[in-house]
Amino acid sequence: MNPGQPGRAQAGNPAASAIAARLVIPRITFTVPARLHPDAAELEERTLAWLRDFGIIGTDADEEYLRHSTLGRTYAWMIPEGDTERVLIATQFCIWATVQDDRYTEGLGLAGRTTDLSEHLLACESIAEDPFAPVPHDAPIEWAYRDLFQRIEHAATPQQVLRIRKGMLHYSVGAVADAVYAEHRVVPPVAEYRRIRHLIAHLHHHFVLTEVAQGFEMPTALLLDPEVREATDLAIRIIGLTNDVYGCARDVARNHIANLPMVLAHHHGHTVQEGIDITAAEVERDTARFAELAAGLRGRGREVIARYLRGLEDQIAGHLAWLHETGRYDIGL
Repeated sequence: MNPGQPGRAQAGNPAASAIAARLVIPRITFTVPARLHPDAAELEERTLAWLRDFGIIGTDADEEYLRHSTLGRTYAWMIPEGDTERVLIATQFCIWATVQDDRYTEGLGLAGRTTDLSEHLLACESIAEDPFAPVPHDAPIEWAYRDLFQRIEHAATPQQVLRIRKGMLHYSVGAVADAVYAEHRVVPPVAEYRRIRHLIAHLHHHFVLTEVAQGFEMPTALLLDPEVREATDLAIRIIGLTNDVYGCARDVARNHIANLPMVLAHHHGHTVQEGIDITAAEVERDTARFAELAAGLRGRGREVIARYLRGLEDQIAGHLAWLHETGRYDIGL
């Protein structure tokens, strides 16, 4: 299986790039200020070294792309406090997931190779279920995934391990659906796109990694509480749609409908700029609702809920800070 290189799924053209350059990205804000983990530089360098060790970075161009994207700093922003070794797992998981998206979900889907993608996702499910068994395909990305899950099983509680596995199953369902639409060159209906975006955001299990890094566990009964579930879903939506807004111009330049503004434009006759503005307004409403929910949940006076909410807030604020510094969404990258 040769999935190709990161970040180069589909080339654009000069006309599309000119249209993309004229798009105006609204200012998206969050009430909680972002913070950067004090060991951010170490986290970035060790994450890139880890990719080199597993052969996921194979060329200077691979490393240049990932450095320009500042992907090794993502979770230094999104988990700004916590044990460095455990934040490192989250950082490496994030960059692994990004390479997975670029080279496999997007790359194989656009190439019409959904059978290869299914084979790979089944291998990943097997690894997550038993990370001490042999790696199915001797592929670098699967060896790296095995390493992540071995360390997760050592660092996390059994409940947290199960939640992380479930999060990756969520991702796999969304990835297959996304790839099938891409293979057939069909833009998913808006509702289906929203569900795919929710599933492939990789946030279900990254929220768990905040707990692991900071040494607490959210009880299952509280995770199932309707207001906690709504707050969690809102955090996923805020992060995912903010990413769609900031990444839209690059997708326009690549002629690749892979964000909510472009899906809205395709199905409802909006311009892409109108789609961006509609999506940004939705993020603003979701953010206001999240703040309302968080205030009520904190009013219950339970420390574990307060810690969980602060973790969600740090992820939202940190993701926004990372978007302001990353080069991942530069036109032409």
